[in-house]
Amino acid sequence: MAKKVEVDLKVIIGIIALVIIATAGSAYSTFLIFQRGSTSQEVSEAAAAKKRDIGPVFDAGEFTVNLMSTGTQPRFIRTGIMVEGSAPNVVTELEKRTPQIRDLVISLLRLCTVEELRTVNGVDNLRSKIVEGINELLISGHVVQVYFVDLVIQ
Repeated sequence: MAKKVEVDLKVIIGIIALVIIATAGSAYSTFLIFQRGSTSQEVSEAAAAKKRDIGPVFDAGEFTVNLMSTGTQPRFIRTGIMVEGSAPNVVTELEKRTPQIRDLVISLLRLCTVEELRTVNGVDNLRSKIVEGINELLISGHVVQVYFVDLVIQ
């Protein structure tokens, strides 16, 4: 014959109380974890801070330059570059220094290899070198960004 199992009422109440306490504790922990993350308003404010109006732009022109070759076959790059200045007077100075800027860009492009430009940060590294070089030429103001409006590597 089957034995009758007797369960004390105090044990059942204790188990139910433990389940309720564990559920409330995990809900509170989850609330604290997600409260530390950014809210949607903070995310949209951060995105708006990244977006900015573009400053005055100087067209540096098109460049077709032989790249530094590691093999026997010559390689070249063709690109169009636009330079964003910090103020309108910077564009005026960039226009006066067009020959110097074009010489700088050609020199920097000639030092690049195809392998360097095809890396993840290759074009970004070239962009930062161009910005640094142009900023060294300027007397007043500075260059904010360089944009490649056309880029072909062969």
